[in-house]
Amino acid sequence: MEVVEFGKENSRRIVLIPGNMMSWRQFENVMALLKKDFHVIAVSTDGYDGTGKTVFTTAEDAAEKLEAYIRDKLDGQVELVFGESFGCATAGTLFHRQRVRVDSLILSGPQYMSLGVFNGFVTHGIPRNQYRLLGKIQGQKKLPLLLKLYTRTDDEKLLRQFAAIPPHISLETLQNCAGESLRLYEEIDRYEPDGAAKVGVWYGAREPNMKKAVQKLKRAFPNAEVHPFPGFGHGEIIAHPDRMAAEIRRFMGGNTS
Repeated sequence: MEVVEFGKENSRRIVLIPGNMMSWRQFENVMALLKKDFHVIAVSTDGYDGTGKTVFTTAEDAAEKLEAYIRDKLDGQVELVFGESFGCATAGTLFHRQRVRVDSLILSGPQYMSLGVFNGFVTHGIPRNQYRLLGKIQGQKKLPLLLKLYTRTDDEKLLRQFAAIPPHISLETLQNCAGESLRLYEEIDRYEPDGAAKVGVWYGAREPNMKKAVQKLKRAFPNAEVHPFPGFGHGEIIAHPDRMAAEIRRFMGGNTS
């Protein structure tokens, strides 16, 4: 796991957890804005730290490592954990367990990935396709068809994010992430409803697989703020750092220190 910190002089802490195949650099542009007001902690989980020596295993394992970091380096408390796409699994686990104090949570693009009898394609076909694409995906001018169907986003904006793909991602890491994506809502279905939880659910209005996700998240967090972004696809909010930073400030109450 790799952790970077910016804006350490600020007291309010935000942890950013990137999506599948991404390093902390996925948030580089928005961090430049947030660090003016917040202590920003961005994470590359195991398997995505660029070392080639780690493998992503489970969201629980990633959460445990972050909990240890928050206890040791951040006095055991953060004001917000933000999970992007697959990063929602680790972010949601951190928030739900409260083994360290996490005041609020934003889940950005937490798609419902279960395809029922076709889940074998999710756990085997998609990771193998991702692994084949890794060597080709940077430098492309158009999204591959399967990725286009998944994201429903603008080619140019998402392609820019591919600069955040670290080296040395293993097939095992991608397969484990796919399995965890299926477990995410199995875990959320076990949550006792928490009406006091401060939770935001963000997604692009154009992206698929969100209707059932929102239903399940509203059961777990009845007062969650559901925020679709008109005209956006999956992960597209990150391509608009000014908007993303403003929405995070609004969600947190607008006050900084």
